[in-house]
This record gives sequence, structure tokens and C-alpha cells, in this order.
Amino acid sequence: MKERLKEYLKELTSLVGVSGSEQEVAKYMKEKLEKYADEVIVDPNGNVIAVKYGKKPGPKLMIAAHLDEIGFCVKNILSNGFILFNKIGSASDKVLEGRKVLVKGNIPGIIGIKPGHLQTPEETKKVNSSKECYIDVGASTREEVESLGISIGDPIGFKSDFMEMANKDYICTKSIDDRVNCAILIELFSQIKDEEFEGTVYGVATVQEETGMKGAFMVGNRIEPDYAIVIDTVPSGDTPDVNAERDLPIYLGKGPACILADGLLPGLLYTYSHPSVVEIIKEQSKLADVNVQYATLVGEGYATDAARLSYSANGVPCAMLVVPRRYSHSPVELVNINDALGSLKILENIIKQNGKKEIKFV
Repeated sequence: MKERLKEYLKELTSLVGVSGSEQEVAKYMKEKLEKYADEVIVDPNGNVIAVKYGKKPGPKLMIAAHLDEIGFCVKNILSNGFILFNKIGSASDKVLEGRKVLVKGNIPGIIGIKPGHLQTPEETKKVNSSKECYIDVGASTREEVESLGISIGDPIGFKSDFMEMANKDYICTKSIDDRVNCAILIELFSQIKDEEFEGTVYGVATVQEETGMKGAFMVGNRIEPDYAIVIDTVPSGDTPDVNAERDLPIYLGKGPACILADGLLPGLLYTYSHPSVVEIIKEQSKLADVNVQYATLVGEGYATDAARLSYSANGVPCAMLVVPRRYSHSPVELVNINDALGSLKILENIIKQNGKKEIKFV
């Protein structure tokens, strides 16, 4: 399973699927999930919905990862052939200059950087904003750029190789968030293909999570699941520039995390994981012998699809089971594949026990 997860992750992270332009990733997920699901639907907005029917009646369980990644789009093409761009999602300005990008998924470009030889002492210390940056595609006129098929609004994604570290369980590349959970979703449906369980499982790959968690809300209204588990990634605090115990007690290699409460700001996109769904995760993680890290991230600039999914339809009891990763929203996100494997094992156990525990608040 580990090697298959790696292979899926390598293929998925090679694709550019900036929020709002997830077509290539959606096609990949549909093709893979059709091998294992009873039915696969791609709705008009691009959400991929794989359905697996159990042998007996029971609750509808939705497991949701997101297709999209942070990136950029073409804002303007200058007469001298350089491209100005807008951010799509929350890429840090610190990781922009001097980076390779792909325009429209396959046209190579570079976010330019002023030569160090010409920078003033002040410029060496300054981080340019995205509005001050530009992209060079090796063209000298606007017409030459347009002849490549580039136009206003086209998506732009980071170009980053798939790199295994010396310890091959550690993988570095772009869009670990959330392609690692797209890989988990494919392998999960492979594992349950011939399993007997109650109810119906919906494996969903949502669009536009990075720009407002829109896809999850759409699919929640469509499916009306009895409960849901959002599978995403989460920043880890185990680097020298973070006080992990005080600010972010989540570590690579210590298993997936269950986020009990989060919110971008107090009162804004504030989400509590439902106690019954958390209890299911606790019980099944013990049976699977997988350690789970429990944490809260309220007011820390973090939210998942659960923020919208939880109040879709008539209200959906949700919990968040997430894979830790370092260097979030950058071209060099780092993951320990064993944490993803642990999440996969828990989810498989949850499906096998679907319907055995009542979802209730009191």
C-alpha cells in the first residue's frame, strides 16, 4: 500500500489544479476511482463523487478530500512579453521570486528576480509582494505570449519535482495539500472493493477548497450524508522556527491528526468536530493500532472543507482526520508517507464498522 500511495502521489502532484481550474486532477481521480467504485459522478462544477454501496442498509458516510491547490492566474500580459499575475489562495510572498511555474499546466515560466549584483542593501532584505512580481515565459512581445495560447485568467501553478529524502518515507513536492489525501481516497476504494459493510460510502474529491471550501458545500447539499470525515493536511510544528508545544503540537511521523476545533478567526469559519464522529475515529484508530494526534487550531489561519460541509443540507456531523506536512502552501511541502498510511487504515476500519455506532449529540 505504501508504494501505491507514493505512486499515486507522484502522479497527482505532477498535475496542475489551481483552485477553479481542477480539470486535469478531476479527470485523473475519475479514471482511477472508476476501477473500484460502483458509480463515479463528476458534477457540473467539477466535484468527483465515487459511490460504493454496502451489502446492507445503513448510514451514508462521506469522506472528502480536495482536488485544488494554491497558485496564481494571469492578470495581464505586458507589451514586452512579461506576465503579471494574481494569487489564487494563500501562497506566501516569501516563496515567489526565482521559482519555476507552469502556465496553463504545461507552459514553463519563471517568476523573475532582480540580479543580486544590482540589488541595493534595502532590496536584499525586502520581500516583494505578488503585485511586484512578474513571470517570464521566454517571450519578447505580448503577441508572442498569446501565440503560446496564454490569455487573461489562465491558471499558473508551481513546478516542483517529486523528491524522496534520504529516508524514503519523507517526500517533498508541491501540492501535498491535498493530493496526499486524493491518493488515500483512491487506495481506500481499492481496499473496500470487495468488503462487506452497511450503508453507502461516498468518496468525494472537492473543488475550490483553497478559495472558500465551495465544493464541499455543493456536494453536502447533493448527498445529504448522515456523517462525514474531511481528510486534509495540517501544518506541523516540529521545525526550529515554531514552538511546537505552545503553538502547534503536531509532528511528522507520529500519525495522522484529528483536529477538534479550528477557525480562521474567532467566529469566522469556526468548526468543531462532532463528538460522535471523533469517538469513531478514536475507537477505530485503537483497533487499527494507529496513533492519532489530537489538536485545536483556533485563530491560527487554518480551516478545512468541514467549515462549509458541516452546515450543508440539514447539518452534517463532521470530523477532520488530517495528515501533517511541513512548509505548507509552498512548492516544498514535506510529508511522512507513514502518517498517510495510518489515516488510510483508520478510514478502512471506519467503513467496515459503518452503522455500528449511533451519531448523536446527547
